[in-house]
Amino acid sequence: MNTFVSRLGPMMADFLDYKHALGIKYASASVYLRELDRYNASHGDHSTLVKEVVDGWAIEHAGKSTTGDRSWVSPIREFGRYLVNTGDTGAYVLDNSFIIQRYHPDVYLMTEAEILRFFKECDQYVLRYKAPGRAYVFPALYRFMYCCGVRSIEARQLKCQDVHLDKSYVDILRAKAHRDRRLYISEELTRYLIDYDNAIRKVLPEREYFFPGRHGGICSSTALSVNFKNIWLSAGLKRDGKVKPRAYDFRHHFACANIMRWSSEGKDIHAMLPYLMRYMGHSSLESTYYYIHLIPDFFPQYRSMAASTEELIPEVDADEV
Repeated sequence: MNTFVSRLGPMMADFLDYKHALGIKYASASVYLRELDRYNASHGDHSTLVKEVVDGWAIEHAGKSTTGDRSWVSPIREFGRYLVNTGDTGAYVLDNSFIIQRYHPDVYLMTEAEILRFFKECDQYVLRYKAPGRAYVFPALYRFMYCCGVRSIEARQLKCQDVHLDKSYVDILRAKAHRDRRLYISEELTRYLIDYDNAIRKVLPEREYFFPGRHGGICSSTALSVNFKNIWLSAGLKRDGKVKPRAYDFRHHFACANIMRWSSEGKDIHAMLPYLMRYMGHSSLESTYYYIHLIPDFFPQYRSMAASTEELIPEVDADEV
C-alpha cells in the first residue's frame, strides 16, 4: 500500500483508522484520499484541507471519468468534516457542485396507525380480483417485509427451498453484493406464514417462489409497487406530491422501530446497531447509522442522541439502506 506523502498524510491516516474502528472497510475511499494527498503535495503541500486544492483535484478527477461516477465525493467531503470536528475549523468541506443530481425517493416513516389501516384494507382489497393466489400472496408478502425489514427484491426473490418454517428462519440468498444472511422470525409470523403456505400450495402446488407472481413465477416489482399504492389509497391514507409511501418504507420502519424499542428498554443503541446491520444485510455500519440520523425528524426525544454524531454520520446511497 502506498504511503501518504503530503503534510495532510497524518490526518488522512487518522481518518482511515477512525473509519476502520467503526468496521468500515473504506477501500475505495482510501484510494481517493491518496490521490488527493499526492495532489496536495504537488500543489503547495498544505497542512490543512484548502478549497483550491480540493476543487483542483476534483475537477481533474471528474475530467478523467467516462461514466459520470461521483462515488469519490462523499469520502472527500467526510474527510473535511472530520477535520472540522477534530478541531481544524478552517478545513474546507467539499460542496455539492460536483454531485450529479439523481432522483432518490424520499424516506417515509409510517405510523403504527397507518400500518394497521393498510393491512386491514389489504386483506379486503385483494378479494376484489380473482387472480390465482392473489388473496394470499400480497397480504403475506407485505407482512413479511414489515416484520423482517427485507428489501423488496429480497422478498420477491425468496424461494420456497430457502424458507424453513419448521425452524422459524428464512435464508436470504443472492442478496445485494452477495451478502447472504439467515433471518430468524417470530412465532407469530411463523404461524402466519405456515397458514399462508398451506393455502397457496392448493392454488400453486409446484411454485418456485415463496411469494409468487400471477402465473406462478417471480412477483414483479411493478405488481408489488402498484398494489401497495392502490391499497394505501383505498385505505384513505395520505399520498400526494410530498408524501409518497412505498412498500420499501416497511424496511425503514423496521429499522427505526427496533431502535426506538431498544431505547425504551434502556439498551445501548450504538452497541445494538451491529446486530441490526447484519439482520438488514448492510455492508457496514455506515448504512445502519443512517437511521439514527433519520429518527430525530420524527421522534424529538432522539435529537440529543443524533446531535453528538451528526457531522460524523456518513452519507449513504439510497440503494444501500
